[in-house]
Amino acid sequence: MTKKIFKKGDFVRVKDTTHDQRMPSSRMGHIIEEYKTIVHYADKKPVPTGSWMVFMTNGNILRFHEMLLEHAHVTDGTREETD
Repeated sequence: MTKKIFKKGDFVRVKDTTHDQRMPSSRMGHIIEEYKTIVHYADKKPVPTGSWMVFMTNGNILRFHEMLLEHAHVTDGTREETD
């Protein structure tokens, strides 16, 4: 059994090396579910594929493999001044 890197609800960013015209410029979204499918005819039920369905910030739902995703770290936009 493999350890899951992501989980439902995680805020993620698609890596810069990935292109999709439907992706917003921020490249960010929330994982809504793990993508599972029947890979082999002998499979009795859908199995994990390492892909995730991501609800992007522009409203599109796209599927990406976990190697193309990274956890997003968002700040509130303020900067602390240091002297």
